[in-house]
Amino acid sequence: MSFFNPSFFRPFKGFKDVLGFFTIIPVRSGDFEGAADHAYWLPAVGALIAGIASVFAALSFYLLPPSLTGIIVLLVSLLITGFNNIDGLADFADGMMAHGNLERKRSAMKDTGIGISGLVSCIFVIGIAASVLMELSILGFSSLIKAIFVSEIGAKYAMLLISYVGRPAFEGLGSAFLERVKGPQIVIGSIIAIILLLPAGPVSLTALIVIPTVFTILVLADRNFGGISGDVIGACGELSRTAILLGVIALFYDLQRV
Repeated sequence: MSFFNPSFFRPFKGFKDVLGFFTIIPVRSGDFEGAADHAYWLPAVGALIAGIASVFAALSFYLLPPSLTGIIVLLVSLLITGFNNIDGLADFADGMMAHGNLERKRSAMKDTGIGISGLVSCIFVIGIAASVLMELSILGFSSLIKAIFVSEIGAKYAMLLISYVGRPAFEGLGSAFLERVKGPQIVIGSIIAIILLLPAGPVSLTALIVIPTVFTILVLADRNFGGISGDVIGACGELSRTAILLGVIALFYDLQRV
């Protein structure tokens, strides 16, 4: 996608395309090419998901025990994305753990079934994220809301970043998406992410965790699959969210010890 493509300068339709493609929110859009051309809106989609999750967080925070608050918040976030990213994590883990050459690993990742590696990986990632959200709800409502916004915005930015720096492992929907994500999108997406993260104050710095997370996933994907795919992008979003949440809880506990 060229920077001079006229569609690049229709940002609000582009936001609807990204929203419709990456979530189950009913919008009269969701065009694949439009979503790829305007992927810089991913951090804003993350903020919207966080906003919806925060409504449920507020209700559960005052009505339910903290142990349920974390589960509900995470479930809402996963539900809004149609469980597509967590499915990508399962496929990514299955492919990583498969024995054999690149083709066998790619085949395992493409398999529509979920193997034991994928299942265990999802349980651990979801369990860790839910546990952190539970601990944050104990620390206070403000801490919980900041964590929700920073983790969702950061996770979606990670998906944008890996789409730009990664190379396609094979031909498919993922490769077509990657080919349309160019430098200007990273610049605009970074600006959007920074603006959206500013209200979180120092907590927003934990979003920087996505940089080593993205490049670690990139190295693993290159070694195991020869590049990245849609599943790897989804896995990157889930792993980045959990990594940021771990960073947030570590920050709050360090501040308490000071």
